[in-house]
Amino acid sequence: MMTIRPRLGSIMITERLSMGSRSSFGTGGEAEYYTEPRTVEECLSALELAYRKGLPVTIIGSGTHLLVSEEGIPGLVISSMGMRGITIKGDLLEASPGETLDNVINQAIDHNLIGLEEIAGIPGTIAGAISVNAQANGRSISDVFFYADYLTLSGEMHRRPCYHEYFTKQNSIFSPDEFIISIALRLQPSKASAEARVRKEKYVELMFIPPCRRFSGEIFRDTEGMSAADAIRSAGLTGPSGFRAEFSEYQPNSIFTYPGCTPSEIYTLILRAEREVKEKLGIELERSITVLGSFRDLS
Repeated sequence: MMTIRPRLGSIMITERLSMGSRSSFGTGGEAEYYTEPRTVEECLSALELAYRKGLPVTIIGSGTHLLVSEEGIPGLVISSMGMRGITIKGDLLEASPGETLDNVINQAIDHNLIGLEEIAGIPGTIAGAISVNAQANGRSISDVFFYADYLTLSGEMHRRPCYHEYFTKQNSIFSPDEFIISIALRLQPSKASAEARVRKEKYVELMFIPPCRRFSGEIFRDTEGMSAADAIRSAGLTGPSGFRAEFSEYQPNSIFTYPGCTPSEIYTLILRAEREVKEKLGIELERSITVLGSFRDLS
């Protein structure tokens, strides 16, 4: 049973929270302690609490690129989901990390700013998009990235500017130990907001998600010679897998899960893809998702 502890300072701590409720896979063990700060001050309070209690800290976003093992996560899990807000000044859009990418794109278009429509349909938050340098349809979030403010686990605040050369294809300039607290994007002013809306919805349709199935973000990074989706499709890995999880026939670089699926089933499916793509195509897949804990190989 989930227990809510009294407020410690200004933060609410949840004990033994099932990470299945915080992962797009819909599965995973428990977080020993879990919190969703709403402000920078609450982030600092959470980090101070972890330091005083000697707890390891794990930083997550909305969970679209997160696979947690059955054993769960020890220590304190801090999610950026509670931090919301968007401010627009001229062609500069500033967003808090918990804002969904979809809402950021919609707000930009509403204010006659374009440049993000091509990556519409990617699930998760703006911080998650920055964390993996999300890309789709020839467009990357790094193309419009201006700066981001972040906290280290020691509570120090820093700003990282838009040195695009620090980004590589679907890699980020942020480490798992850096808590992004604000993102600024430099977008293009345009009066063609209606056309941008239509363009955005077209890309959402391309990222079609069938109903009644849990959907992950992209599992692997693209290689230079072939996209991860094409590699998975070419290796014949889409569709029924023998597990309660499968690579999507619509989005081959994503995994759908069914009720009762376990983290180890998903992990084994990922191992199978890595092994068979290398054997059949000579391509080594590199994971885009974050994997936490120990898993059983069910092969």
